[in-house]
Amino acid sequence: MVLSEYNNYAIGADIGGSHICSAVVDLTTGELCSEPVVTPVDSRADATAIIGAWQSNICATAKAFGKSVVNAGLAIPGPFDYDNGVSLIVGVDKYENIYGLDVKLSLAERLNNAGIRNLRFVNDASAFALGECLGGAARNDSRVMALTLGTGVGSGFVAERHLVESGDEVPYKGWVYHLPFEDGIVDDAFSTRWICRRYFELTGVNAAGAKEISERCGADDDNARRLFDEYGRRMGEFALPLLKRFSSHTLLLGGNISLAYRHFGPSLEQTFKKHGYNVDVRVSALLDRAALIGAASLFI
Repeated sequence: MVLSEYNNYAIGADIGGSHICSAVVDLTTGELCSEPVVTPVDSRADATAIIGAWQSNICATAKAFGKSVVNAGLAIPGPFDYDNGVSLIVGVDKYENIYGLDVKLSLAERLNNAGIRNLRFVNDASAFALGECLGGAARNDSRVMALTLGTGVGSGFVAERHLVESGDEVPYKGWVYHLPFEDGIVDDAFSTRWICRRYFELTGVNAAGAKEISERCGADDDNARRLFDEYGRRMGEFALPLLKRFSSHTLLLGGNISLAYRHFGPSLEQTFKKHGYNVDVRVSALLDRAALIGAASLFI
């Protein structure tokens, strides 16, 4: 796509539970054109304070860039009505005071004076996938299945740098967290919860998280190694049908658990090889910048 000078930049913002980070992104390269601006946000504050913090952050990024930027994309965790810009977040002890709020309208009114005319919203895991496809580990891949692995399992399916969220090729909305796997669902099978629970089953020891167990692999802990071997094999069995369905040969991984890829990657790759399906597994290159780049890429 050929972009004009008017719209070849966009602001990308990544909204987390305690802060918002934004930067201007060059949509032709996926590179950041400004230093990221990080603003703390009290997610338990009232709606006026939350929206005000988001406004302040985005306006600061626009002002620092110095050129006209009319588009801003925001990556935000669900539940959220991304098409209409309405928050549906409830029951998670954060951002509950904006439940039902038309965030798009509320922010648009506040950002108008900064020259920002268009706002779009995307799930944070989907934004991660888009960002890595535009300027990161999967920038040269045409069809990518992405998973973010942490407290839960996020996902995104990208074809030619655009999300695929409907049709026979992907699950509903491109979400995999709720799909059945083994005796439960994917969110339980590949999250930090499973890793800690399985380690306790093997050792009787309570671990703080995946990082601690990963470090024990380096200390010759056979149980930790066995755990990650199981994790990789099981992930291969889960991911393979989805990759085939999407006609993709690229699996992109992000999130904190992906940092332990050296421990579960060999069994994951061996599972794909065993089934005769060639998969190029990529681990995030952009890390915490992927989502804001992906949010900006909504305007490509």
